[in-house]
Amino acid sequence: MVGSTATTLVVIRGNSGAGKSSVARAVRARSGRGVALVEQDYLRRILLREWDQPGGVAPALIDQTVRFCLDHGYHVVLEGILATTP
Repeated sequence: MVGSTATTLVVIRGNSGAGKSSVARAVRARSGRGVALVEQDYLRRILLREWDQPGGVAPALIDQTVRFCLDHGYHVVLEGILATTP
């Protein structure tokens, strides 16, 4: 089990330029402390400097980051294109 009944995961996904980041940041700002914002682009582009291609480690890092935050009592807003691969 990930997190608890006291934690919530909100996933905001969609196409590039759709306003996902703005909405995610607004949700977090209105929620106050105790809410982690996990941005796919930040982890993939900034932290890892990884291309968006099959076999990358970014999806695993996103997964572990979200689970870690939920397991430690944070609500999580996950934002990104979050495309599935065939």
